[in-house]
Amino acid sequence: MLKILALWSLLAPAAAQVYKWVDEKGGIHYGERPPQGTKATPVEQRLANPGPVPGKSAQPDWKAQDLEFRKRRIQAEQAAAKNQQQDDAQRQACKQVRDQLAQLNSARRVYRLDENGERVFQSDEERDAAKVRLEKQVLERCR
Repeated sequence: MLKILALWSLLAPAAAQVYKWVDEKGGIHYGERPPQGTKATPVEQRLANPGPVPGKSAQPDWKAQDLEFRKRRIQAEQAAAKNQQQDDAQRQACKQVRDQLAQLNSARRVYRLDENGERVFQSDEERDAAKVRLEKQVLERCR
């Protein structure tokens, strides 16, 4: 019983009627008891939801958050696709260099065609230099 009385005593000021009146100088006042001889009007009391804290922006709504999430997801997918293309190009370049080196190692004699369409055979020194160059490219491109 004592608890109920304590709760009622806390709620009584919240339920008290508030009045609004204007004094002789035109100032507006509020209170629980208006002064005698003034015209006071009761003020409707409402529990107000306080606005956002000054200096803090309001939380974005779920639509804005969803839009931002979709943007980030699209950017991530585009970056992943670009990385995949770069990786594919790197693998292709590696494969080409390895194939060239394998052909050079398996061939007995290597030649190229000159401007007239005639065969010009590589010397042993040119062949060794080409092997060194291709092995270096394999190391660079095949990581």
